Amino acid sequence: MAERPLEVAARPGRGGRGSIARTWAALLRRPASGAAVGTVLMFVLFAFLARPHFLTLPSMASTLTIAAELGIVAMGMTLLMIGGEFDLSVGSVLGVSSVTVPWLMERGWPAAAAIPVAFLVALGIGLVNGVIVNRTQIPSFIVTLGGLFWWRGVLFAVTRGFPIRVDQGDPGFAPFSTRLAFGFNVSLFWFIAVGFALSFLLVRTRFGNWVFATGGNVRTAQQLGIPTKRVKLVLFALTASMAALAGVIQVGRFSGVDSLRGSGLELEAIAAAVIGGTRLTGGYGSVAGTALGCLMLGIIQNGLVLAGIASYWYRAFIGLLIVAVVIVNQRAGRLSPPR
Repeated sequence: MAERPLEVAARPGRGGRGSIARTWAALLRRPASGAAVGTVLMFVLFAFLARPHFLTLPSMASTLTIAAELGIVAMGMTLLMIGGEFDLSVGSVLGVSSVTVPWLMERGWPAAAAIPVAFLVALGIGLVNGVIVNRTQIPSFIVTLGGLFWWRGVLFAVTRGFPIRVDQGDPGFAPFSTRLAFGFNVSLFWFIAVGFALSFLLVRTRFGNWVFATGGNVRTAQQLGIPTKRVKLVLFALTASMAALAGVIQVGRFSGVDSLRGSGLELEAIAAAVIGGTRLTGGYGSVAGTALGCLMLGIIQNGLVLAGIASYWYRAFIGLLIVAVVIVNQRAGRLSPPR
């Protein structure tokens, strides 16, 4: 009789441990969990390696500027990847957008008129990518890889390899290039605004459900009546528009733009999305995870410089992170698959 109360009393304890385990497993299933842990670890690591400069306000401003400009592109890429597609041309689209603005300004256009044209050019490129993928069924990896080389070649033809100077005094750049206190840039506000908008679109709207369904199983989505081709077309256009926004921000921040602007950005954007928990197979991911992945890459890039470590180790860090995150996500998926 004396043991029974003890046994009954022990059950809540086991239940409590089970509840904690279930809560922990649920957290691990979230796309952003790995990126959150990695971001904290990288922050602590470089706070030690690059002390005392890393924890200063100018250093934080530099980190957030890097994360913001990459994140604007990467968050658009995230929705496209969740929808089951890739866009390897975003770096070239950013370059085209950023060159379009000063190129038109040299011909008498004010920035307020040139910037919308840059967005329209990027939107057109995104729509062309989407139409080709939808109509030919050629993998988007191949279509946009061709776009990457084509538009980069166009940039070289237009600029002839020389940088184009930017009139930063034009008031049209103010919404994209205003510098705030302690070196913080207005791009941080664009980063936050885009993050909230795309997260709301993905999680709280019917279109977001269509994106997950299209990337998860396109045939099933079509059988359910989801316009998968239209979804992909919108996602390609959205991704290109985000690249244009980042390009315009960079135009306002730098005194000149050259034909290499945005080179390699596509791989960093995909890396940030993967680090943030987005699956390469589609149907799974989050904007918040990608934002954290961008923040982690910003911490690494800025931290390496402040720690006096050669900048080429940045690429090495990205490579290791991608492999490590994919392995962790794969094992976490086996142990506790998402419901």
